[in-house]
Amino acid sequence: MSETLFLVGEFSRLTHLTAKTLRHYHDVDLLVPAVIDAATGYRYYTPGQVPQAQLIRRLRDVRMPVPQIREVLAAPEGSERNAVIGLHLERLQQELIETATAVGSLRSMLADDGAGLSVSYRPGESESVLSFTDEVSQEEIARWCQGVFPRLFVAARQWETWPSGAGGALYSGAWFSGQGRSVTALLPVDSADRAQGAGLGDVRTQVLDAQPYAIAVHHGPYADIDRTYGALGEHVHDLGIAAEGPIRENYLISPADTQDPSALRTEVCWPITHVPG
Repeated sequence: MSETLFLVGEFSRLTHLTAKTLRHYHDVDLLVPAVIDAATGYRYYTPGQVPQAQLIRRLRDVRMPVPQIREVLAAPEGSERNAVIGLHLERLQQELIETATAVGSLRSMLADDGAGLSVSYRPGESESVLSFTDEVSQEEIARWCQGVFPRLFVAARQWETWPSGAGGALYSGAWFSGQGRSVTALLPVDSADRAQGAGLGDVRTQVLDAQPYAIAVHHGPYADIDRTYGALGEHVHDLGIAAEGPIRENYLISPADTQDPSALRTEVCWPITHVPG
């Protein structure tokens, strides 16, 4: 007994895919009709193609690109196919998180009550730190920080020198403009003497020269930190005390401490020539 065949109209009812969509999927070799009548050009589909069409529809609903759908369809059913789909869902989930963050940032900006920025000053003194310098893009910085600070704490334990402040990082003007990628992560320690001559990969010890800073504490997610930068930078330039040198961020409360983005606290430290009198 021959297998049942469905014309486009009936197959559309079975799958909720329009005739136009089915034509497109045929054109891109995603869902090819089982039979095409040479005389009439009518396209026929089999019952076995219904689950495939339903899967394609759902994958397109989650914005999976056509080449990746082909990869899913080519993969054996089971764990291998599920792994391909799972990778896309993880990327989609990350996009949703980033979109929600951007929406929250915009809402926060629109609801800004115009309250002034609180600025403090730090005269600056030499500082012992463990440091790690790397080439990092702006898109990679969050993931990079997640990996680099545990390395600095491991080095501190190995060298028996103890953290004396929050971890931070130095960002040059070239990094912000996209003309450079160098970032230095810092972990202040009580003394670098015990670590002199030791080695743990590219982690090194150094003593930073004294540098006075104007400081503003950014409250909340990093998506909004540009507003703190803008207000603080305008403040120091208005006073005529802005100095050359990298911006320093100190992560008072970091993603390692909380899963609540609104609880994050970051010191933005702008180098200045002197503390205003």
